[in-house]
Amino acid sequence: MNVNDRLKEKGIVSNELLGGQFDRMATYKTDGTLRIEATPDYRDGQWIAGQQIVLQNWDEIERLRNFLNSLKPVKQSEEVVIHAATA
Repeated sequence: MNVNDRLKEKGIVSNELLGGQFDRMATYKTDGTLRIEATPDYRDGQWIAGQQIVLQNWDEIERLRNFLNSLKPVKQSEEVVIHAATA
């Protein structure tokens, strides 16, 4: 059984590690929901229940996608950048 088969068996269409680790993850499920989970107390090799937000239908997913696609990077003020460089 490959990874895709195991994901489908768990009802997962696709998932994405946000930030590249398991402490934050987005999972699109076969029931049409999108689950975004944060595990602030994440420890490598342990599965600890986190806080979860569930977008319940495609309309909510599209609204979030469109919102995220409309965002632009925020430029930090020069004062903040200088402070960070000297800290």
